[in-house]
Amino acid sequence: MQGAVAHYLEHRRGLGFELRHAGRLLLDFARYADARAHHGPLTLDLQLGWVRERAHRAAPITWARRVEILRPFAKYYRQFAPESAVPDRGLFGRAHRRLTPHIYTEREIADLVEAAGQLGPPGLRPATYQTLFGLLAASGMRLGEALRVRATDIHFERGTLTVRQTKFKKSRLLPLHPSTGEALRAYRRVRDHAGLDLSDSPFLIGDRGHALLKPTVHRVFAALRRQLGWVARGGHPRPRIHDLRHTFAVHRVQLWQQAGMPPDHGMLSLCTYLGHARITDTYWYLTGTPELLATSGTRFEHFALGTPDAPDAPDAPDAADAAEVAEVAHV
Repeated sequence: MQGAVAHYLEHRRGLGFELRHAGRLLLDFARYADARAHHGPLTLDLQLGWVRERAHRAAPITWARRVEILRPFAKYYRQFAPESAVPDRGLFGRAHRRLTPHIYTEREIADLVEAAGQLGPPGLRPATYQTLFGLLAASGMRLGEALRVRATDIHFERGTLTVRQTKFKKSRLLPLHPSTGEALRAYRRVRDHAGLDLSDSPFLIGDRGHALLKPTVHRVFAALRRQLGWVARGGHPRPRIHDLRHTFAVHRVQLWQQAGMPPDHGMLSLCTYLGHARITDTYWYLTGTPELLATSGTRFEHFALGTPDAPDAPDAPDAADAAEVAEVAHV
């Protein structure tokens, strides 16, 4: 089965599909089948046994996504074993139903950054994680994007950061708030004092100058999450790093509403800023928090009653930042 999966992945990748995550899961399925000395057509019992055994603690949505990954391979395998079963797409419900993310409060973000700065041992490690989590919260970047940023991608004089060739093979220019730029400068000074050869390394590095790995970052985040005693507010079992990206989008729209800026116009800028290929992907990131709905409700009440709209005025830096985001993103 491992040979069959390898041929399938070679065929699909030759057509332009990357299949990184799906490829790893299909190879895991192949090892599962080979370990049971499976021969002949793919049976439904074999496929569902892998789905449930390898993800027995997961929610049904994870089973549904694994079934969705198996289906194209099962169809492909039918040409060699026509009696192979193809699991029904809706066997465990929809594979892409949206689970409500955990929208962090400003206090939670501040506590996360502070706790990261107290990690041991003293030196580069706490500064790295403090800067990483702060950058994710301040920019809405994907974790992988932040880990790949190099020193040459940060333009301190202009206050921008270039994200190169990420998802959808796109690059984009992000304006940064002055406080974010100052935090990055402070981290650069810590890097410089570390005495490591950093000429060919990412900007955010471990104690020995090596690149941070996603699994390591997730383990550190999980430890901080337990330390802070967070309880999830949403559909996921625990708050996630990716929820910082959701939080950025929600807070940005809330600030636009408070400043009296039309959110529909701002969403085009936010779509570009977050690196989305479609604006529907950006709307996916919005969650109706009490604060966002309260602002929306107030504005609708003024509209319905025909009274002047008088939203709460934001601080000057927020309004200036919103205008800068709109200007640079459109450029």
